[in-house]
Amino acid sequence: MSSTAPGPGLLVIPQLPRLRRDPLGAMLDYHREYGDIVRLGDGSFSVHLLGHPELAEHVLRRNHRNYDRQTRSADAVRVVTGESLMTNDGDAWKHHRLLMQPLFNEDALDHLRAITIDATNAMVDRWRGTLDIVPELVRLTSTITARALFGADVDSELVELMPLVFEETYARATAVLPFRIASRKFHRALDHVRATVDRIIELGDSPLLTKLRELDPEEMRSEVIALLLSGHETTANVLAWTFALMKPGDPPRESVQEAMRLYPPVWIVERRAIEDDEIAGYTIPADSIVYVSPYVLHRHRDFWTDAERFDPTRFPEAEHNDAYLPFGAGPHRCIGAAFAMIQAPLVIETVLTRCTLTLADDARIEPHPLITLRPRFGVRMECGSRAAALGA
Repeated sequence: MSSTAPGPGLLVIPQLPRLRRDPLGAMLDYHREYGDIVRLGDGSFSVHLLGHPELAEHVLRRNHRNYDRQTRSADAVRVVTGESLMTNDGDAWKHHRLLMQPLFNEDALDHLRAITIDATNAMVDRWRGTLDIVPELVRLTSTITARALFGADVDSELVELMPLVFEETYARATAVLPFRIASRKFHRALDHVRATVDRIIELGDSPLLTKLRELDPEEMRSEVIALLLSGHETTANVLAWTFALMKPGDPPRESVQEAMRLYPPVWIVERRAIEDDEIAGYTIPADSIVYVSPYVLHRHRDFWTDAERFDPTRFPEAEHNDAYLPFGAGPHRCIGAAFAMIQAPLVIETVLTRCTLTLADDARIEPHPLITLRPRFGVRMECGSRAAALGA
């Protein structure tokens, strides 16, 4: 017979300011106090935090048909992307996924390497002295994503508007009242995103665009927006964390994997229970919400030794750790996983053959959980010439 999961229940209400201010720390504390499944709220208004890979497996893979994306976070993303792979369920999602999946398999991405190297070298050509590498990496990954997926370029204004789009989307997803009114700046930014995507659709040329033209125009537009935004944002964050954490001599691929363990780009996944369910002997009411947090799973002390330490030597063996979900799991696992794991290590390798990077004395490294997990204060680094260092 199932029972109610442990947790603060309705007593979470006085703690809501902390949950909004420090969701990462609050979730870790809840799991360490109550265990691998934690109940916040009550009844259909309850939220369950799942902090064990078996529980994540149940929701994301084994019983995924009972958990959909009719959630606050998906609704907020829909404002930006419309119905897309990021928000869809059911037959529409399946049709779009099967249409695009072959073009995201590793053997279909040979062209990505040359595009990545050329764009990265152009970025390093601009680097001098001390700089915040985060906007540079956002610009880089936007360029790579647009060229590799759509055979097009994006303008610098779009890159500058991206943070506003993501900040407002997260604010809508987490607002206490569900009817948050977006700012004029957000609507202007969204208009620019849509205009950019319309130009890409009109002028771009790629196998992916050819496939997407099999959809109706609004479906195509939604998928291009989703791919453009998600494809650059997550990888830019991964690269920023990797450069901030890695030491001289650390291997690029393993450093990227370990940075994604400590700071997974998608730090939380939200699902709605369609019907009553039971997880680990506890009742999950219909219409209630469950959260799976890779950030929590990647710090589970039963699965990771010295979990808070950056240690690339965990990999490649840790790729098979059940508690490692940087790209999610199940049918909705990130379609761009191979794209990211070709691009990110190659960027690291290309940069480090050209220059040396060390954290600036005034650097402040702290996570900022929005829709993705960004560095709150950027990543300020000193860029030195590799040739000068070798000459010395």
